[in-house]
Amino acid sequence: MDQLGQAGGTPGAQAEPVRGDILVVEDTPASLQLLSRLLTDAGYRVREAPNGELALWSAQAQAPELVLLDVRMPGIDGYEVCSRLKRMPGLDEVPVIFLSAHSDTDDKLRGFQVGGVDFISKPFQFEEVNARVQSHLKIRRLQQQLAAHNDRLQKESRQRLAEIAHLNRNASATVYCAALMHELNQPLAAIMSNAEAAELFLKKNPPALDDVAEILSDIQRDDRRASDLIQRMRELLKKSDPVAQKLDLNELVRQVHTLLSGEARMRRVVLEMQLGPDALTVAADPIQLQQVLINLVLNAFDAMAQVADGVRGVCLSAQRRGDGRAEVLVSDQGCGFPEGHERVFESFFTTKPHGMGLGLSIASAIVQAHSGTIWAGNNAGGGATVGFALPPYAAERP
Repeated sequence: MDQLGQAGGTPGAQAEPVRGDILVVEDTPASLQLLSRLLTDAGYRVREAPNGELALWSAQAQAPELVLLDVRMPGIDGYEVCSRLKRMPGLDEVPVIFLSAHSDTDDKLRGFQVGGVDFISKPFQFEEVNARVQSHLKIRRLQQQLAAHNDRLQKESRQRLAEIAHLNRNASATVYCAALMHELNQPLAAIMSNAEAAELFLKKNPPALDDVAEILSDIQRDDRRASDLIQRMRELLKKSDPVAQKLDLNELVRQVHTLLSGEARMRRVVLEMQLGPDALTVAADPIQLQQVLINLVLNAFDAMAQVADGVRGVCLSAQRRGDGRAEVLVSDQGCGFPEGHERVFESFFTTKPHGMGLGLSIASAIVQAHSGTIWAGNNAGGGATVGFALPPYAAERP
């Protein structure tokens, strides 16, 4: 059991301290009362705990700004109290200063190993206690301010990324709309053809109602297909805040393949798709990730503009890597990247004669915002591959 030494100074001799909420844990009543009174007189709000169990209960009820913790206590000692505090949500960053009459190096090392920030040997001067408390409170508050500032910067960065991504989607709207119109022609033409056929069946005597019912079913199917295409385009072009949700990359590849199939046919490109055998679930914003994949596929189309008809091919593939991350690859049979292609993800760097150098830069920023990685390289047999990988959905991580 540790004993508190006689205070060697008076609080009145100190400059006004930084105020704070302090939990004092000390099993000797006289020592606990003395230290609490000195700290209270110095302007701190003090809570007392005579043992480790009550200290943990008090900290959970309301997190203190700092803990002064006696090492030698019956039951749960100070080291165990600190170790448990550091495992509790919301308390892991609370600074803990150990108090002990033992000043062996091993004791101090053990205190730092379990998460303590400082070690004060007994007997001590109150001026020393006060100075260390002030210093660690200031450090803790600066850390909190820095964390809050970083959170604001990250939020602003995500907002700006969303705005830039929206502008990029609008800049590519002409391509998307052309693909949409091409895809809509098929269900609209089918609806018109079926409507004309239904009219003929109704004019029969008696009307061929069974055939008409079948035609109406086909019309409803084609109408839903057209509606789905329009809805995908609206979601892609609308401005909205990014929202991470559970997403299957196989489904993402299917959607982009459907959306750009018409564009591929207009450019005489064979757009292939290879999906993983199982769901490739990640946590991501579906609109932003769809934009990344669309940008990569359109770049692959552009890379084959000068390639002869008949050998233009792009392959969209999705698979689970050995490290558990979900991977999407876009491979083309185009001209490949020139020397220095490691810069393709830099803003305003482009290998296209009339490119702005933003598509891959935006794609990289979006992937990195989702804790993923993106890369590009030339294929051994010609052409290039650009891919990205994302961590698996949290609930499915090993």
